[in-house]
Amino acid sequence: MSSGIATGPAGAGTPAQRDAAPHHAHAVLHCNLNTVAVDRSSAFHMAIFGLDPRMRSISRDDDSATMGLGDSTDSITSFLFDARGPRSAPALELVGWSRPQTEPAEPGMVAPILSALGFRVAALADFTKRLTAAGVSPVPIEGGLMVRGRKCAALRFADPDGVAFEVVEMAPADTDPRRAALLSHERMRCSDLAAALAWYEGIGWQVRSRDDVDGRATASMILPEDPTFSLEFVEIPAVSGTPRAANTQGLYRIALAVDNVREAYNSLVDSGAHGTVPEPVVFAMPDIPTGGFEVLFLADPDGGVVELVERPRETMRRPQEPR
Repeated sequence: MSSGIATGPAGAGTPAQRDAAPHHAHAVLHCNLNTVAVDRSSAFHMAIFGLDPRMRSISRDDDSATMGLGDSTDSITSFLFDARGPRSAPALELVGWSRPQTEPAEPGMVAPILSALGFRVAALADFTKRLTAAGVSPVPIEGGLMVRGRKCAALRFADPDGVAFEVVEMAPADTDPRRAALLSHERMRCSDLAAALAWYEGIGWQVRSRDDVDGRATASMILPEDPTFSLEFVEIPAVSGTPRAANTQGLYRIALAVDNVREAYNSLVDSGAHGTVPEPVVFAMPDIPTGGFEVLFLADPDGGVVELVERPRETMRRPQEPR
């Protein structure tokens, strides 16, 4: 059961927050999924969710030392977008590592911090028919799932890499594409909810709601300028296990937009609130329209990886509904 306190639609009608700290994110850019077979994974998610492969990059001899993978790595990355498109929605970022190869997820590994990726649809019954026709057997969630402070009818299934996906029924906004599955949320584990919320508030997130669900403390957070995507936290005691490397199969990191990565770095160093901050790195990606990324990697209190990526507000047009 759930009993919750909504803290209000933070950022309602929020204009571009020019007075925000440089290290405060203004939009969610992509949710990473490491896959053992990038073409298979792309085909699956395109068929199930109707995603569009708008960008694809083949990276050779990348310096991935900041992720613990050494100074020379090879990979293929595919960015899949829902019907809203790149300026208005985050992407599902599929990465197939070839050197070193994507490491298969094993039962003895520590549970992933990012536990499920969520989409929303206007009619869950219609989406269930689509899954069944594709040979996917969804599991209905008895009592639904909490997303942004409201209980939603929901189902869950696993993709070919064993990653959990949630689909919730949510009334669409007037501006939403019709009959589309839209990226909605990412569910996260944390060992100390108060510490997690404080850390994410420190990079610009705001608490949307707090609840108690089946005896576990939960919370939903949004970015004021990108309120249709949320992080859904559930407090679960940490369990020991083999650490997951940055190329481990499954959900691993999330990327957020800041206006200027170098200014974000300096601001984080000056504040001291996030401990030691690594230097930004550049991933060239010359074969995609954006020309690559300058990225600052951070780790939350439980080791969840967050990228701050340089992407000015002027390049975004994030929708404000539904919250």
